[in-house]
Amino acid sequence: MRLCLFLALGGGVLVSPVYAQQSYVEEEEAAEPAIERIRVVGSNIRGARAAGNLPVTVLSEEDIRATGAATGDELLRSIPQIGDISFNNERTIGGVNDARGDVASINLRGIGTGNTLTLLNGRRLVLHPGTQTENFVPVTTVNSNTLPVRGLSRLEVLRDGAAAIYGSDAVAGVVNYVLKDDVDGTQVAANYGGSDGTSFDQLTLTALHGRTFNDNQTYLSLSAAYYTRTGMMASERDYSGNSDLRFHPDIPAGFEGNPSLDNRLIASPWGHFIGDSIGTVHIQPAGSENCEYVVDDEVCAASGTADRDWYYDPALEDQSMTSDVDRFNVFGYLTHQINDNLEFFAEGLWYTAESTRLREQNANLAAQRFTIAADAAYNPFGEDVLLRNYRAVDAGGRRIVVDDDSYRTLAGLRGMFGYWDWESAVLYSRATTLDMDYNRIRGDALQNAINQTDPDLAYNPFLGGDPMSPNSGPSADPGRRNPQSVIDTFTVDVFRESTSELALWDFKLSNPAVFDWYAGAIGAAVGVEYRYEAYEDERDPLLSGELPFVDQVTGELLSDSAALGSSSTPSADGDRNVMSAYAELEVPLHATLDMQLAARYEDFSDVGSVLKPKLALAWGPTDWVQFRAAYTEGFRAPNLPQVVEQGVTRSNTRYDPLLDMRYGVAEVRGGNVELEPEESENLSYGVALSPLENLLITVDWWNIEQVGTVGILNSQTHLLYDALLRAEGSVNEAIVRNDAGEVLYIENQYGNLNPRTTEGMDVSVSYSLPTDMGTFRFNLNAAQLTKFEQTPDPISALVIAEQAAGNPALPQDIAVLGAGDLRRSNGNPEWRGFASVGWEYGQWGTQLRVNYISDFDNTSVTNDDGEAMPIPSMTTYDVFADYRIRAANWLDESRIRLGVRNLTDEAPPVASASFGYISDVHSNRGRYVYLDYSIAF
Repeated sequence: MRLCLFLALGGGVLVSPVYAQQSYVEEEEAAEPAIERIRVVGSNIRGARAAGNLPVTVLSEEDIRATGAATGDELLRSIPQIGDISFNNERTIGGVNDARGDVASINLRGIGTGNTLTLLNGRRLVLHPGTQTENFVPVTTVNSNTLPVRGLSRLEVLRDGAAAIYGSDAVAGVVNYVLKDDVDGTQVAANYGGSDGTSFDQLTLTALHGRTFNDNQTYLSLSAAYYTRTGMMASERDYSGNSDLRFHPDIPAGFEGNPSLDNRLIASPWGHFIGDSIGTVHIQPAGSENCEYVVDDEVCAASGTADRDWYYDPALEDQSMTSDVDRFNVFGYLTHQINDNLEFFAEGLWYTAESTRLREQNANLAAQRFTIAADAAYNPFGEDVLLRNYRAVDAGGRRIVVDDDSYRTLAGLRGMFGYWDWESAVLYSRATTLDMDYNRIRGDALQNAINQTDPDLAYNPFLGGDPMSPNSGPSADPGRRNPQSVIDTFTVDVFRESTSELALWDFKLSNPAVFDWYAGAIGAAVGVEYRYEAYEDERDPLLSGELPFVDQVTGELLSDSAALGSSSTPSADGDRNVMSAYAELEVPLHATLDMQLAARYEDFSDVGSVLKPKLALAWGPTDWVQFRAAYTEGFRAPNLPQVVEQGVTRSNTRYDPLLDMRYGVAEVRGGNVELEPEESENLSYGVALSPLENLLITVDWWNIEQVGTVGILNSQTHLLYDALLRAEGSVNEAIVRNDAGEVLYIENQYGNLNPRTTEGMDVSVSYSLPTDMGTFRFNLNAAQLTKFEQTPDPISALVIAEQAAGNPALPQDIAVLGAGDLRRSNGNPEWRGFASVGWEYGQWGTQLRVNYISDFDNTSVTNDDGEAMPIPSMTTYDVFADYRIRAANWLDESRIRLGVRNLTDEAPPVASASFGYISDVHSNRGRYVYLDYSIAF
């Protein structure tokens, strides 16, 4: 009984570092009578014993507060079982095709965004409307920043497949946010913190009020939270303040000087041009060596491509690493007791946020190389030339403003008849994102400005940059800049507006004791659900293909996108209807052995239907030992963008073995109406031990086998396959080249690929030790990823085999991405965890927490032996101290806390990635000091 109660109340894994055990003791006596009305994550049976039989991590309100998290992103990163977070503010560096703004993703187990079902108070949350590519396919996520951290009553993480209980997406498990709905009186809180040595700071103000009225038949609670953040510029950190990291002091031995660590861009104000008689030339200062063509008194042109010394470094400009954000959340909860057996309930949620960041000006893509006419006012070569690459830095940088809004309304009835508990509700939720990219360059208008014959009206791309600062902006000499009146003729604002919708109706019926048999009462639950999901992505005509980029001299279609530097993406929309039915049984097989049986059927209007079962067993031979195991079959329906998007063009730098060079390669990707749901098998087993009072130890092993994961063949692999075929006398038909052999585009389509296997282990220890000197709390929570392997598709497998055999047609230093062993590859570390010790004595409390992320490899950087650059492990320390005020005045029932995250100011390990580190795994905050004050009255 002791272990079962501990697991049921504590969630089985993570208990509060300072105060949770106190709440266990206070609630223990009341737990038995109230159990009939408790809903637990992982079961639809109210009061189910499954609460203690499942691997669940529960963060109480005190746990959440102890993390020091101010945002949903920071909160999830504090949980070791949450994997890489690919939707994050520091990754989204400005591409309009990314999900930008105030958004963070949820990725339980690290098996991929979209494989975690996210709930609010037990029902689905609407997906964020922005998409982002992960393993080269668009993925969607619930935005973890939508909900106020301070407004949470608890956060439940079911670390087990739950598709048979909750439906699609619960492949890795379920994250359930539970908002406060039991506030009695008023609570006010303020939290302010800042990052040492930077302008980054954030302020959160929260107010909650709850009361009963109407003779205690009606309860209403309202909460509001305001959050504001001043972001961080790239120039404020040494690893992000310069894009050339080849000789950064933290680069491991043997990798210093590696060109893959130089993320400066060849497209700069020192433009490159191609002509029939001059060949390829680049602009450089007139006093430089190798000048072959005089442009003017200040600059000349030299043959070939520019040396790295003339590459453009966006980090030297005013570039945001972390955006400025203003956010507002409101939540309301209402219940009304109609009679003893019937209650009405309703919820309302509103969220709005504005995110602002600065970004460097775009350059043209390889597909957007246009012709400069021989008679253009500033053309110094006397012949038509092709603008190969150029960045109009004198046009100024871009300002990106993203407005995110969402709301959710829910109303329902619940009640009891006899021992049966029923509930039905209807909800509607909608999320919108308006992404405005200010001061973009319209490609055809830029070409028109360059080709003007009147110098007063023409734009001059041959001016070069600032010779005193060749890697950054335009010349400091105003005479070496183009007039603003000319620049204004080709700058525009570009938008992307996306919407997602969720409508849901459900009916649930459960009974913890349908009938008795030899081993005890059998519990049951049945239910039906209908939901409607919709997605719409409207792109600016300059992005969608409505206004393509046509060369005004040759008449050739260059790109479907006239927005310089952006690939084309047509507007898209889609919707689906889903009908579901489920059943669940909780069956005691012995006084010490329980079984959970469940099955769920879901019928999708667009991708077919599935029926998935679950079987779980829990055996407690003594009151201090429990063994548990579960087998679950899961599924994830392809998200709507994977089905409906067509003609999506993406351009990435790739190595082309045919031409033996790296350049921008366009890839035309397409959705696939023939996609089938991804299916999975999830096996978990573990043990929970409580050999001493107030001591809980759990160890759980898990294995997830996914079949038919939606993917696409990497464009680099297409090029390698083409080289292999050409050596055998044929070609890769998916690659379309021009007469010069350059790739015009690669045709690709999303498909169901080969199996993926992921395995791991969770370990947790929680111990509370009361003494005369106060109560000490010890906690440990660690997650190990032991396997993450994607079975290669036939083409990738062939290329890998031929590389291993030393086939001379294939370069050995270009890896096949997205296949093989993905563990410890650009993320996915083997270990994540924390250990903490807390102390409470009277009104005082304190905690020290140690956080650990193990090493992994940066595969885009390799040495002469083909070894990937190691990213070292990272250990940080968090500490706080707080005091509960007891006074006979208005300060009574208030608390003040001073805390520091990353006490020793550890910097993230340097990597060849955006801003010099891998933000999916690590944080740029450094030492972060915060002060928190709260009061209840």
